Amino acid sequence: MFMTIVAWLNLVFGKAGAFFSMVLLVLQLGGSAGTYPIQLSGRFFQMIHPWLPMSYSVNGLRQTLMTGNSALGELAILTLFLTLFVAFTGLFFLRRYPRLAQIDFDDPAALKATQSKLATHIQRRLRAKASDESDVH
Repeated sequence: MFMTIVAWLNLVFGKAGAFFSMVLLVLQLGGSAGTYPIQLSGRFFQMIHPWLPMSYSVNGLRQTLMTGNSALGELAILTLFLTLFVAFTGLFFLRRYPRLAQIDFDDPAALKATQSKLATHIQRRLRAKASDESDVH
């Protein structure tokens, strides 16, 4: 679940997303009550505790270790986080990659503007296909 959040941040924000991921990780370490009880933490961490996905992971783990308790509530919230960020990632790809059809792959400036290895991979594949077709004829 956390990896889907990290992947989405990296897709949408690039290198800044990697930075945001690190900030989120540090916030989760302090605010999820995994290493230190949330009741003894500062007011800031107590306020962000319910909004951090790792809080539900830690609570779910604690619930499963205790006999007679159920972690279904935490599992439902974690599933909601997972579904949300998988949907965000899917929407990102649905929005971004249909634009590849509009790129002129013979224009080096257009290729550089995409800043994507996928575009150069597609260009190589198209050239290989064109050379195979010319060899057949």
